[in-house]
Amino acid sequence: MDLSKSNNKSRYITFRLADNLIGINILDIREIIPDIKITKVQQAPEFVLGLISLRGQILTIIDIGVMLGLESRIVHSGTHIIIFKHKDAGFIVDQIGDVIGVDQKYIESIPANINHDIQKYMENIINLPEEALMILNAEKVLSYTETHDETAKESP
Repeated sequence: MDLSKSNNKSRYITFRLADNLIGINILDIREIIPDIKITKVQQAPEFVLGLISLRGQILTIIDIGVMLGLESRIVHSGTHIIIFKHKDAGFIVDQIGDVIGVDQKYIESIPANINHDIQKYMENIINLPEEALMILNAEKVLSYTETHDETAKESP
């Protein structure tokens, strides 16, 4: 299967969370940064790892693993942070993969039998020769974090 010989391509950066291969559309990300000190925030929601200061800008760092029902991520020397393009937030990943171009004909809907915690944040799935690549929906992730942030602000 040749994923890249078409003008009708979407491009994704791939990454690993635990044993899962996940991708996000490159149009949804601003940058990827290596391991950086994350400052913990008291009484933050479970999915918030903390804050970082990046070139004078404060960004919230999310643990997408928690949102997907996986174990909490452990920050280590190979950890990278993917920064969202349109929000002052990012998320940590265990390992960065490649940028791939995928013809639209290879992009499929998420199967109904996928775990609901994972399914609700995924947009599509791509059946690669070696394994399936789940595509993260940035809007759904950000919507969840904003909803829970507002809930936390309303609590006494």
